[in-house]
Amino acid sequence: DLIVDSVARAALLGARGNSGVILSQLIRGAAEELASRPGELVDPVLIGAAMARAADRAYDSVREPAEGTILTVVREMAHRVASELAHMEEPPLEQDDAERQDALIADVLERALDAGQQSVKRGPDLLPILREAGVVDAGGYGLTVLFAGMIAALRGAEAPELEHHAPARVTHPQHESSTYRYCTNFAV
Repeated sequence: DLIVDSVARAALLGARGNSGVILSQLIRGAAEELASRPGELVDPVLIGAAMARAADRAYDSVREPAEGTILTVVREMAHRVASELAHMEEPPLEQDDAERQDALIADVLERALDAGQQSVKRGPDLLPILREAGVVDAGGYGLTVLFAGMIAALRGAEAPELEHHAPARVTHPQHESSTYRYCTNFAV
């Protein structure tokens, strides 16, 4: 519990920008799910539950969730994992089979990553401001980078290759308000 609380708190206090704060809530949600099952082996089913709770917590943390952002990406990743788990026919993990555990978790995360990359590409279809700027959501893309890194660490190999996206076409962003030009987040 202490480690989970420390990780979640550090993620929140170290967050920068909206996507950073949302990422901290994803971490908190996943950590809460893992901590709620002390002594349980971390397997693909628990990873799926942690991702679902992470997505729920992230959505709950935003007053007006916007689709096409990191929120959509994590929800679609969690959904893919849940549906894939229903079709997995792997025998249960044993406590002392760390190599197989890492391989199974990496496989589940890779399926989530595939869904995440597809979701990132669809973002501009869901959010007009992304379409106008000719970009994908940076937070959603960043989440796929993190998942690729986790997969690489679990496999002890190179990270899965991610699709690269073009920089914004807009060189002079317009602000809806000339009074409030900055996004400020507060930890209360």
